[in-house]
Amino acid sequence: MIIEELFARGVMTMGPSKTDPARQIGVFRPEALSPLQAIRAAEFEKFRWLAGSWHHENRVPATAHNPAYSDAGTSRFAVCENDTWICALAPDGRETRHITFDPFSRQWIYVLTRGSYAILRAREGWHDNTIVFTGEMTMLGIDCRWRMTWSRHTADAFSFVNEALDPAGAWEYVDEWHFTRVESK
Repeated sequence: MIIEELFARGVMTMGPSKTDPARQIGVFRPEALSPLQAIRAAEFEKFRWLAGSWHHENRVPATAHNPAYSDAGTSRFAVCENDTWICALAPDGRETRHITFDPFSRQWIYVLTRGSYAILRAREGWHDNTIVFTGEMTMLGIDCRWRMTWSRHTADAFSFVNEALDPAGAWEYVDEWHFTRVESK
């Protein structure tokens, strides 16, 4: 059970409730949490470069039901939530949480919440200039296992390739996105 594991690891202990100090509840141990803030801050620096405006091109291959095509536009990202998230910015400036680092599990988390829904994880983190997110995805009503491989080419260019797991257990190419920075930070 997860609560039992948190107490066994020493992350939680019993302590007074904030709303009713006479009641004892499970609370996080400050000495267990404080090193995690430094770990998160150090890891977060590895994605801070994403903040800014980017031209993007989405390249989609031909299939039996569609010709190959590409679409282009602009994407904007910002550091938000007290330096704990990279947020996608809507044209009106609204922030949507997108990428964070979880210091408890020591993994990056990529979140989609509009049209496609997923919480993808990068358990291995960054290796050189590449990071791989995997997890379950629901894309426009289709459930699949997803893999997204990001590559940072320069300070002003990156790309990612999307793949879905086919019924035979092999990764199948879906599409790719290429980004170039609109403006320097």
